[in-house]
Parts: sequence; structure tokens; C-alpha cells
Amino acid sequence: MKGKKVVLPLLIGFVVFFISSAYLSLEAWGSDNVKQIKNGKTEYVLKIGTLAPKGVGWTSLLKTWFTDGILKATNGRVVLDWYYGGSMGDDQDIIAKMRNGQLQGAGFTGYGMVMGCPEMALIELPFLFDSYDEVEYVYSKLRPRMSQWFEKRGNHLVLLVEQDFDQLYSIKHEIKTPEDFKDSKFLTWYGPLEEKTLKALGASPLPIRVPEASASIHSGVCNAFLSPAFWAIGAQMYTSMKYINTVHLRYSPASVVISLTAWNQLPNEDQVTIDNFVASIEKEFRWKVRASNQNCIEAMVKYGMKKTKMTTAEIDVFKKRVLPVWDEFIGKYYSKAELEEVKGYLAEFRSKNKK
Repeated sequence: MKGKKVVLPLLIGFVVFFISSAYLSLEAWGSDNVKQIKNGKTEYVLKIGTLAPKGVGWTSLLKTWFTDGILKATNGRVVLDWYYGGSMGDDQDIIAKMRNGQLQGAGFTGYGMVMGCPEMALIELPFLFDSYDEVEYVYSKLRPRMSQWFEKRGNHLVLLVEQDFDQLYSIKHEIKTPEDFKDSKFLTWYGPLEEKTLKALGASPLPIRVPEASASIHSGVCNAFLSPAFWAIGAQMYTSMKYINTVHLRYSPASVVISLTAWNQLPNEDQVTIDNFVASIEKEFRWKVRASNQNCIEAMVKYGMKKTKMTTAEIDVFKKRVLPVWDEFIGKYYSKAELEEVKGYLAEFRSKNKK
């Protein structure tokens, strides 16, 4: 009971925004022309939509570390106007609004990254990474290529951050064996890669779009899911869930992208300034997200959720089951050569860092 009192104010703050955002109906009727004159001064206003709730996880750092930083770096010329919490729809809706000019950018969650750039599925393969250091090493090798992947599809990758490693949440029982997956009603909103992963682990997942995900849990249609900690907090899942498993089943990136139509309207000096500024904060931004998400996990455990512990042998069972999923998406999201390249970077890092 004492733990609940300690974390309740924090949780209420997260939840109040999420609820208000979920029912907020905003129209960001944009224009292909982002240039505006305000009080005799030229501004470039970019409207950006995101599924993520404001003030939780990676979005908690957007204003002070990113939006305000860009405003200052460009001497007030580039203004980012955010629409949080799915007020512009889910990632699929946001992509559509970018195409018709209602929005100029997106704050993509994990599946949104794959929708906007299929090759990013390489980073989200089940049990690809064992640690944050491995994530950073692969990013250090692939970051320029990731920018090229996005540009090929008409967007500029401004900021590469993350949702962190996702967790397994359940109501009925702990999830630590294939039988536990089989005996649970998993929802999935993360697309084909997540669906195939859950099936490989023994589940029969029910595909649901994000706006309906919370209701499906609270109504009992589903009783388990895989998600980042900040979403479990923002969607009030901590009030229903009883178990949390923090095994590193999936790493989930996040990003801020701007359509090339809008990006190319910015003065060249501002483009260079923004890219240089982001390069100086991107890695530290990710580490701060990790710290924030750890606080979310600790808050949920203090509130009453039970943290599941797995043995190395139990984790190995999961890994063997999902490994074939990696090859299943060759030619659909990425090439065999690209997959081998990522595997090569990981082998290289692990060889250098043997204990």
C-alpha cells in the first residue's frame, strides 16, 4: 500500500495527459509551404504528429532537448509544432497526413519506423541485442545508411532515439515458457514482425490497432502484450497488469522524421545546423530515455506488479524459437546482405568485448 502512495502522483500525471490526448480531436490542416512571416520575422513551422503520449519516455525529453534546442540553434527560425498522444491518429494515419501535407513530420514509434522505412526492421528483430552497448555499436556503423534508407522514401531522418527494450505484460500469469504464451490471449499492434514473433513463441495473437489496444485489455478481450514501459504507464495498463517480464525480447527504436518536401524548404544553413545539433545530443538522448523508462518500470513494480525472472536456459528456449523469424523477412523488409551485415557488426563487437 505504501508503494502505491509513493508512485500514484507520478502515474496520475502521466495518465491525465494520455486520457485527454486520446479524445482530443485536432485538425492540423497544413500546407506544402512551411514558411511564415510573424512580426516581420521569417519562421519555418513544421507540424509533427506522434502516437506517443506527451511527457513519458522519449517524448519527455523532446521539448527541452530537441524542440527548444532546434529553436535556439536556428535563432528562432525553425519551429516544431507537436501533436501528441495519437491526436493525429496512429502511425499509419500520420504517414497519410504527411503525404497530403497536413503534417510535415512524424515522431515514429517502433512499428511506425518500419512502415516509414522497412529496413529498420533489422534493428527490431527478436533477441537481436543483448545490451545497450551493442545497440550503440550498431548505430555507430549504420546511422548514415539509415538516413539514406529514409531519404529513399521521401523523408529526412532528423533524430534517431528509442522506446527502449520492450517488456512482456500479462494479467493471467507470468510469461516465461512457450506454454505461458500459448495459454495467454496476446494482442499485437506492432505489425507482421511482432505477430510472427509471438506465434513462434507459442501465442495466437489478435491484431488490434493502437487506439483499441487499451480497451481490449481492460475489457478482457486480451490479457497480455509486448510494449515499452512508457506506453504501459500512459495507457493505464499498470492498473490491470499483474506481471512484467523485462527480458530483452525486442529493442524498439523511435525517430523524428521530416518530409523532404518540407525539409528542402528550410535554408541550407538551418539544415546543416539542425543535423549538427542533433548529432551532438542523439546518443545522450537515448541514454536519458533508458533512465526514464527504468523509472517507469520501478514505479509499476512499486505499484504492485510482479517482476518475472528468467534463467539463462529459459531465455535460450525463447531465442531458439524466434531465430527463424530473422530469415523469414529477408526480401520483405531487408536484404540477406543487410541482415548479414548487422550480424557481422554484432559478432565483431562481441569478439572485442569478451569477458
